[in-house]
Amino acid sequence: MHDCWHAQQRCRRRRGRSSRIWPSPQPATFVTDQDQLLAFTLNGGATGARMRARDWSGHPLGALAQWPSALRTTLGTVLGSSFPTFVTWGEANYLFHNDAYLPMLGKRADSTLGQPYEQVWSEVWADLGPYVARVKDGESFFFENYATTLYRNGAPEQTWFTFSFSPVRDEAGLVRGMLCTVIEVTDKVLALARHKEAEERLALSLEASGNIGTWSVDLETATTHVDERFARLFQLDAAVAMAGTDLVRFTDMIHAEDRPHVLAAIDRAINDETLYDTEYRIPQRSGLDVWINARGKVFTSLETGRRQFAGIAIDVTERKLAERRRIESEQAAAEASMRAAESARRMEDSETRFRLMADDIPQIVWAANAAGINDYINTRWFEYTGEPLPRRPDWDWRPLIHPDDLPLLEEAWRACLATGHRFEIEHRLWHHTGQFRWVLNRAVPSTDAIGPHTRWLGTLTDIHDKKTGEEELRTQSRRKDEFLAMLAHELRNPLAPISTAAHMLALGRLDAEQARRSSEVIVRQVRHMTSLVDDLLDVSRVTRGLVELEREVVDLPSVLASAIEQVRPLVDARGHVLAVDMADAADAAGGLPLVHGDRVRLVQVVTNLLNNAAKYTPPNGRIAVSVTAGEGSVAIAVCDNGVGIAADVLPHVFELFTQAERTPDRSQGGLGIGLALVHSLVQLHGGTVCAASAGLGQGSTFTVTLPALAEMPAPA
Repeated sequence: MHDCWHAQQRCRRRRGRSSRIWPSPQPATFVTDQDQLLAFTLNGGATGARMRARDWSGHPLGALAQWPSALRTTLGTVLGSSFPTFVTWGEANYLFHNDAYLPMLGKRADSTLGQPYEQVWSEVWADLGPYVARVKDGESFFFENYATTLYRNGAPEQTWFTFSFSPVRDEAGLVRGMLCTVIEVTDKVLALARHKEAEERLALSLEASGNIGTWSVDLETATTHVDERFARLFQLDAAVAMAGTDLVRFTDMIHAEDRPHVLAAIDRAINDETLYDTEYRIPQRSGLDVWINARGKVFTSLETGRRQFAGIAIDVTERKLAERRRIESEQAAAEASMRAAESARRMEDSETRFRLMADDIPQIVWAANAAGINDYINTRWFEYTGEPLPRRPDWDWRPLIHPDDLPLLEEAWRACLATGHRFEIEHRLWHHTGQFRWVLNRAVPSTDAIGPHTRWLGTLTDIHDKKTGEEELRTQSRRKDEFLAMLAHELRNPLAPISTAAHMLALGRLDAEQARRSSEVIVRQVRHMTSLVDDLLDVSRVTRGLVELEREVVDLPSVLASAIEQVRPLVDARGHVLAVDMADAADAAGGLPLVHGDRVRLVQVVTNLLNNAAKYTPPNGRIAVSVTAGEGSVAIAVCDNGVGIAADVLPHVFELFTQAERTPDRSQGGLGIGLALVHSLVQLHGGTVCAASAGLGQGSTFTVTLPALAEMPAPA
């Protein structure tokens, strides 16, 4: 062995590399206490035991007892470490490692001890070899998230590592080897990549909304990043805004009257970590103002660990304009009422002129004496209600008031008669179209020269469209708020286990089984987030008409079989009984009807219905799927004995983002868009879908009806 080593030294000097000096091995010192020389392997676990059990006499380094003391000392430290570590020694870079390093070797773990480093990791030697040479010249290196492709399990796999190289010196201070501490961060890098992909999918869903922008402020630097839609609202160059700019650049653009309360809301949200929800105006170059509803919260970034203040901004200009038009309409009606009252006061001596004027305005005008008895109504009343002219002597307005509103109206009228205060109330009045419509009923008293009121003059203004519009706006706003809250909840729930698992992987203290379980947590939660975002993108594409059906002749058994295959794990996990009945349809049509449609989309429709049935049916329930044939159509019904649907929810189940209140056995979550997607896809096929339920706890049935092909092909 000594002769071989000296020959290598002479060869190295002939190649011009004599600057690195490798001293001649010292003659072996034989110690009678063999165990003392092998003590460095005692705390080495399985790897140390393998080293002791192996016959090293044929290895260039010789028997363990003859190894240099510097190597044995270093190996004692490496073998006793719980952190993945290896050491190379000698000119050939013989590799030795500890137990913690074994998972990184894969299938090579059984044959690497004492092998040249270049031979063990031949696929990366071209990249790492130069660094190894520089370490032997005395340099040290640190690499973070180093990407490379390994063949440790027989196939190429993309991997990432964080590690350091440092020289190992002997007693004379000469570099004899290299020490490396290493941790594999492949799972962490992939998890972050999947997290980024989920964020990009969320961005696509926001893009589909058209008028929702996003923003994020780094609370350590005050640097603000926004997307293109947010930049457009603030009339900023999108590239500059997305690259990052100061928060004050945005707040300075807020309308001067709104800026103080916005800044105060931002301070409260950041200092107290409460929800940020405010509205403000942004003046535009056109001279108009854009109204923004901004919402956000402080949270910790998964990638950087730094606090961020982030959220969304929604353009609500149309809603604000509608509110302004409503207010202006009310003001105009009030002014008209006041003008009418003033005119009436001036004309107690010219009743004829008053009546002519009252009949000429578009509102219903009425008058009453001091006792509250109606003694005048203009012709608009009869045009509006459809009552015949002229007014009968026993005419009474009460039967034309909605029965639910009449008691409150009479009570308010009596109170105003007693106090002389202005009379104002909203109630429903019969309309000649055959329905009740909402009106605003206002009246003011007129007084004589000494003060007491002597007459009342009032108007009725139709506010039905405004009233129903307000209710619709409130409903839409409530649904939007509930959906945003539910979306934030559903997307944030997986972030906690992802963050925890990624953090544990980054610490590098997990064994192989723990690392595997952490990776499974990350994969499972990212898959859940991806499913949510996929649903959002799918319903967005369908509702915007971007989905084109790939039509073909489809047999329903294959559709049902594919759908059942997809939901079978959930059905089995909840212990449901799933029954399928297609006999009636086959008997009625002389064979199962065929449809002309997109097979993938039809499977998606049935899968959604079966998933809902499985989720909202208590464990050990029953789900039945049946196919029936009709005149030129075929119907697929999914029936369950689950929680059922309340009567007030049933008419809205196919509307976007509709979801009844969750109960403990409906904990699977979801965004409430599945049935809306089913409805849209069935319509694209020219079919219909309906829901039926006897009420809560009575189960539900969803029926999809599709056109059947007119001619049936001959059976095979």
